Amino acid sequence: MPVTIVTRAGKGSPLTYNEVDANFNNLNSGKDDTINNLGLIASMDKTADFIAIYDASASAVKKIAPLNTVFFNRTLVIKALPDGIPTYVGNGIARITVPQTLDDLYLSNVAGEIGAHVYTAGTTGVTTVMIHNETDGNDMLSTGITIDSGEVDSKTAATAPVVNTNNQVSTADVIRIDIDTICSGTAANGLEIRMQFKGA
Repeated sequence: MPVTIVTRAGKGSPLTYNEVDANFNNLNSGKDDTINNLGLIASMDKTADFIAIYDASASAVKKIAPLNTVFFNRTLVIKALPDGIPTYVGNGIARITVPQTLDDLYLSNVAGEIGAHVYTAGTTGVTTVMIHNETDGNDMLSTGITIDSGEVDSKTAATAPVVNTNNQVSTADVIRIDIDTICSGTAANGLEIRMQFKGA
């Protein structure tokens, strides 16, 4: 909003105490960062709009697109096999279609943000799970999610999953869960996959 300031040049003479005080009051009440002075919009464009943030590492105020903030992080948990069913090698153990809330997001490549869980540990060897975008025809991982022998979760695996560069999804993409290997002694039972999606 416009702020009225009286200057010496404009007045042609020194300012009075009251005029100086009025200048400070006008600056305070009219500053743009007062929330009540900002215009209201009905929706936010996730790529074209910006959010102002304070970057502590740079000690500076910066801007960020909403898509690249935690506000757009989304987590999916897929029950691929019931708890009592043994894992088996095959493609399409489970499928989901990508909802609109995940449109244009990326499968996270941050350690720990994708994983798998079984409900009875397998023995000898590893259970390996692949996430495949059936619509695009691409594996979304270059190294699958593994659950080691005697373990029930991938977070303790010796080998971490690696996300491919073709990890962006679009509304209605079909995401397929494949099991590439199972434990050779006793197969693990049950299978749950967790995936986090976020901006670029």
